[in-house]
Amino acid sequence: MNTEYDFLFKIIFIGAQQTGKSYTLNQIVGRNGQTDLYTPTIGIEFVIKQMQISLQNKAYKIKLQLWDTAGQERFKVIIRDQYRSASGIFLFCNVCDLESFQKCSALIEEIRKNNKECTNVMLVGNQIGSQRVVSVDELVTFAQSNNIMFTELNTENSDNENNILERMVKYVIHQVLLDKENAKLTKQEDGILI
Repeated sequence: MNTEYDFLFKIIFIGAQQTGKSYTLNQIVGRNGQTDLYTPTIGIEFVIKQMQISLQNKAYKIKLQLWDTAGQERFKVIIRDQYRSASGIFLFCNVCDLESFQKCSALIEEIRKNNKECTNVMLVGNQIGSQRVVSVDELVTFAQSNNIMFTELNTENSDNENNILERMVKYVIHQVLLDKENAKLTKQEDGILI
């Protein structure tokens, strides 16, 4: 096993245009104030973040590849390829923009079509603006009906960005450990010694 990290995960940030994906990513990697909320990403941006996570009384060194994707339709083909190897996906919508929320259904379909293995999806209801048009109940119902996680952020006064990343990474680690345990049990059931 690599001594630099225990796990390497690819986490992608997807959603409609102007939902706060780049802003949130920049907050997570400590580039506060370097991205205007309304500056669009062109194609895909990629950054590395390392962190340590404690789970089940064990500390894990994690290396993250964080991929910020453009929300414009013209980049859809490029972004679709990123789903295939993602360990986790943040699905952003702006709760002040009904259209961005409505686009989440199509994005969930794209995720499932291109990465049947990835169950680690978190809907991020981001408040960019003052007139909320998507209720918490609508977001929760959407998340539950699609069997995904849910959280909310407010780009104007949030320090929760690192918390959502930690929550996602813990969930992904848990899934990996569970998959390893299930694989071990399956091999034992098949009479294969481990």
